[in-house]
Amino acid sequence: MVLLKWKSCITAVTLAAISLTASKSALAASLYSVTDLGNLTGQTYSYATDINDSGEVAINSLGSSFFYSNGSIQKISPLPGDSQLAVTGINNLGQVVGNSIGNTDSDNNAFIYSNGTTQNIGVKGIPYAINDSGEVVGGTTGGGIFPRLAFPFGAAFLYSNGTTTIINKNLGENYVAYGINNPGQVVGIFGSSSRAFLSDNGIITNLGTLPGNNYSQANDVNDLGQVVGSSGPTEVGNTRAFLYSSSTGLQDLGKLRPTDLFSAGLGINNLGQVVGYSGTNNNFFAADGNGLRAFLYSDNTLYDLNDLIAPGLDAGFTLTAASAINTNGQIVGRGAVNGELRAFLLTPISSVSVAEPTSGFPILSLGAVVILFAAFKGKPHSSSTATQQRS
Repeated sequence: MVLLKWKSCITAVTLAAISLTASKSALAASLYSVTDLGNLTGQTYSYATDINDSGEVAINSLGSSFFYSNGSIQKISPLPGDSQLAVTGINNLGQVVGNSIGNTDSDNNAFIYSNGTTQNIGVKGIPYAINDSGEVVGGTTGGGIFPRLAFPFGAAFLYSNGTTTIINKNLGENYVAYGINNPGQVVGIFGSSSRAFLSDNGIITNLGTLPGNNYSQANDVNDLGQVVGSSGPTEVGNTRAFLYSSSTGLQDLGKLRPTDLFSAGLGINNLGQVVGYSGTNNNFFAADGNGLRAFLYSDNTLYDLNDLIAPGLDAGFTLTAASAINTNGQIVGRGAVNGELRAFLLTPISSVSVAEPTSGFPILSLGAVVILFAAFKGKPHSSSTATQQRS
């Protein structure tokens, strides 16, 4: 069984210019068009895991994977001797990272796909993210170049310039790395108590939890060191998406509706915009779209992305989870359309934007006043293994 997963620098000058020229309401949320990214021939579902600033997308489709660029798709082949694979991240060079596995091999083989070639990087485990320097992070239970770790422990690894190292020095606790930014900061989850961590120049910081919680997990980090993830009493149900910075600590982003049982932040861009999901149905691969909604958090407001689709441009989708957002505001994820789970790409309509809602739960009409804006992954964690599913 293949285990699955569910991003360029903006300068301080650019950010300063944005803050000076854009009012708060002008950074609300754009209206979007939806592109159905399809699936591979004969496959019953697809979902997008990551997008780069050129709009290139990494997509999985029932044991197979493909690379989307400029309206075309290219199938990614497993490593020699393997039969199936999953892709998890993409950088601005178009390099895709993922894991490949054979029918009888219980180990996942980490790879980088680039220019039509799939390269084994020599790590037994699941890579979850790759930055623009080609550095890869993920989780391993050993094997390959490392000794086997005693169950239930795993380690977070960093692959850089052909060399793989273990991020955590303590091999008596379970670590998995889910995200890496261009400065090299790494985020993920560690310990039997399940806490989000941030690793910076070899120093690992426990990010803690939201008040009253016992669990947290960090899923992504932008080039400014802002981190997104989820926190809750346990990893199952009643979690809340969070946004972390060194100046504010963990900030609860809430949920879309009062009746929702959980939310999680999966991706963040360099403008601090967060995407993820909120809902009541923990079947993240449900094709009916019930009980789960993709969200965008922008300018201190949480939006249901289904409310931000321009009239007539929804392609039949109910958007259930958003996994990544690039610097241009394009968003990818998965949704339900015609009874199938399909990968989607949202593209902002630059000339049309919606105003920031006045309430905490946005309700947008078709005649909304116009102004301008901008994974599953929850990535479920289990202390029993370092190679977990990140949807």
